[in-house]
Amino acid sequence: MSQHLDEITKEYAKLTKHPSGSIKELFTISFPLMLSFLSNYLMLFFDRLIIANYSLEAMNAITASSLFCMIFQYGAIGIASIAEVFVGQYNGSKQYSKVAMPVWQMIWFSLMCFPIFFLLAKFGGPIFLTDYYYQEYALPYYKWIMYFNISFAIQTAISAFFIGTGKVRIITIATVLANIINIALDILLIFGIKGIVPSFGTKGAALATGFAQIFQIAFLLIFFLSFKNREKYNTHHLTFRPKILKKCLRIGAPSAVGHMIEITAWALVMNMMAVVSGTFLTVMAVGQNIYVVIAFATSGLQKAVSTVSANLIGAKNYLKVAKSWFSAVKLLLIFAAIVSLVLLVYPDPLINAFLAKETSKVNIAELFTFIRITCVFLWVYFIVDGLTWVSAGILTAAGDTMFIMVMNAFGAWCFALIPIYFFVYKNPTWPPLVWILMDFYGFMNAISFYLRYRYKKARGFDNKVLSK
Repeated sequence: MSQHLDEITKEYAKLTKHPSGSIKELFTISFPLMLSFLSNYLMLFFDRLIIANYSLEAMNAITASSLFCMIFQYGAIGIASIAEVFVGQYNGSKQYSKVAMPVWQMIWFSLMCFPIFFLLAKFGGPIFLTDYYYQEYALPYYKWIMYFNISFAIQTAISAFFIGTGKVRIITIATVLANIINIALDILLIFGIKGIVPSFGTKGAALATGFAQIFQIAFLLIFFLSFKNREKYNTHHLTFRPKILKKCLRIGAPSAVGHMIEITAWALVMNMMAVVSGTFLTVMAVGQNIYVVIAFATSGLQKAVSTVSANLIGAKNYLKVAKSWFSAVKLLLIFAAIVSLVLLVYPDPLINAFLAKETSKVNIAELFTFIRITCVFLWVYFIVDGLTWVSAGILTAAGDTMFIMVMNAFGAWCFALIPIYFFVYKNPTWPPLVWILMDFYGFMNAISFYLRYRYKKARGFDNKVLSK
């Protein structure tokens, strides 16, 4: 038995020098991805910080308008990112000549989305945006981010090649450089230089993000089309292949739709908190902002699990997939122990950073206490949400994205939105209660995804991504 497994392992196109499915392999792949996600989250933070120094009203306006951009942006990204599953499985099964095909199909798909985004940019403002500084701040940002929306999907498609083949350091370098460019352009285009560059305000923030994305695409393309990759993976073969595009859409669309429905639910939750009171909204918003600081760990881990599992499933090495799940859970618990130092032991500096400009209209001491209690529930949410995405990473690698779509949509609405509506919105008593209910949502999601993972494991993961 062990000799047979050794023979299978030899057939597996190893991503790292470490044993396949081990903690070391997952950490080696996930760490650069975590840095990339951290860089992306910091870009969002600096965007908001710089525009807030331009105008607080402008920051509020683009925060609200960006949500509607994200619904469609995440839809395209969700579909484009499925290329990494195909890349991983082709790479794992050593079908190297096919590795680049799904990447190009997702690039073509992204370009096809431009007319949709263009129409949404031209005519979607009055439909989606509120009257809050509509003409001055909200509409310019919304329109120009929509114009650049396909760049996010294209960048995701090209990144799928490097993720699926384990070359994630290139993504980290590209992301860091793009963020530096974005921050520099933010300062230049938002504020301008008197007599040289006009001040574009919120339009400048959108332009800075768009130009940074274009740089990132160009940087990744240089390596994607390198001689070595052209020779091994045929990355220069950009032929449009409808059958492969259809496969990618079949696997990727359900997950993308699920994310879009999920984002809509969170938008409604935020709206409910705004109606209840400023204190409830602040506790919810600050909690989300703090979670962004730590969520890069679970995001990177989920991508690593998906990459390793896709390669293992492609090589039909299903026992090592289970090993990957356990290794990922161990890594998650290690991260949770580190995060506990920030959320449980001494969260005060982080909380004070968010409340530094809070006005005297609220009881600061009381608000501080609420958020400190919230940090405990955030730590629990970090663990249960991480467990969810570890299982989801394997399900994505196995092509089981229909379940992910249904569960994301059902969970967000039934386990989060509805309980929050009845226990917080209809009966607003204690602000941290919203995060207790978020823990309930995360716990139910984690159980559901784990049971699905066990079911797929028992069926040999039904490797249909490459077979259909």
